[in-house]
Amino acid sequence: MVLNNKFLEFYLVYGIAAFPLMLLIGPGISEVFLISLILITFLKTYINKEMNFYLNKFSLFFLLFYLSILISTLFNFQNFYSSKAGFFYFRIPLFALSIWFILDRFDFFNKRILTILTLFLFIIILDSLFQYYTGINFVGSEISRNRISSFFFDELILGGFLTRIIPIFLLYLVMSDIINEKKISLPYAGLISFLCLIVYLSGERSSFFLLILFFSIVFFSIKYLRNFLILVLIFFIPISIITPYLKGDPETNPATRMFKKSYQQITGKGEEQYEKHKPKLFNKIYIFSHDHHGHYLLSSKIIKDHPIIGTGVRGFRHLCRKKVYILENNDGCSTHPHNTYIQILTSNGLIGFSLVIFSFFYIIRKIFIGRSEINSQREFNKYEVSKILMLSAIFINLWPLIPTGNFFNNWLSMLYFYPIGFYLYFENKYEIKTS
Repeated sequence: MVLNNKFLEFYLVYGIAAFPLMLLIGPGISEVFLISLILITFLKTYINKEMNFYLNKFSLFFLLFYLSILISTLFNFQNFYSSKAGFFYFRIPLFALSIWFILDRFDFFNKRILTILTLFLFIIILDSLFQYYTGINFVGSEISRNRISSFFFDELILGGFLTRIIPIFLLYLVMSDIINEKKISLPYAGLISFLCLIVYLSGERSSFFLLILFFSIVFFSIKYLRNFLILVLIFFIPISIITPYLKGDPETNPATRMFKKSYQQITGKGEEQYEKHKPKLFNKIYIFSHDHHGHYLLSSKIIKDHPIIGTGVRGFRHLCRKKVYILENNDGCSTHPHNTYIQILTSNGLIGFSLVIFSFFYIIRKIFIGRSEINSQREFNKYEVSKILMLSAIFINLWPLIPTGNFFNNWLSMLYFYPIGFYLYFENKYEIKTS
């Protein structure tokens, strides 16, 4: 049978576990693995006559979302280059379904994989700290705009990457029985504290906020992990104070960007020249900054003219240059609106937007249900705990009130749908175990 081959099993199991490393190396290798995973899953289901695997409520939802993208793409077709992201987006939800399929058929969570992940994250920590103090990382990449980026070079996405990998790492710790209701691992609590430190040092305000939000949800929902999270916090607070102090450079001190600059941007201090064509909210504040405020004002104009099916996945970047939408000094125009919900509303219209809103409240409901389940159980159930960890990871990706990257960017889409595959596995696994 297709999946009985030991090499293939190794490729799939370790490939899924190492997928974050593939994303770090570059989009090409991660894209190749994603497509191969989808094809292998489809071939397996076809040979074993398990095509009904694709017939479930999650597949139906993904199909509806993809159709909203496809319809918008077809109605706003300009050229193949602009439309290909919309045409081929179906592979991203299929990636999540394929992860679920593979996890369900192999002994996936083992300490060898955990060791590899630990080493991978430890190297990122060392490289990031080295770059923070010396201005250059292990492979010669210089610090950019006073912000560390480690192996991402000129792309300032280190914080966002780690924020979305930490939940997966916690998942492996739970499933490998490293932490549970009776065990608290000091070394791993320290490691996660340093990962949080790197997110903080990266200066990515949205990522740091989402990380806090993730830990808050986990603390609220999973009573068994509260002591572990308190330990992480105890480690994090002193190292987050000491690390910038030892360098003594206010330009690279993350507190300056996190708090002082955020306040200045929201209040528009020093940017009064923009107020004539970018009126503040309640005449007092900008939404995040005058740049983001401009994106949202321009988006509102476009949405009024394309409310139902939107403009297509790349429509914003084309329409924002048109005179009818453009703001003074070309402010507000960009490749995307820098907020997931506004981007979906702009590109997919009310159809796609309603599906994302539904997803957000569905996740909230499942988190509360999972919390009730854990509180009612007398024994530690690592499947239920892991399911809430993945729900929390998905929740922060869907959090609406924050600036975000391009939702339809391949790299970010893969990172968003990666934990969904794990969640689908635990949702199905837990239902089987309790039925």
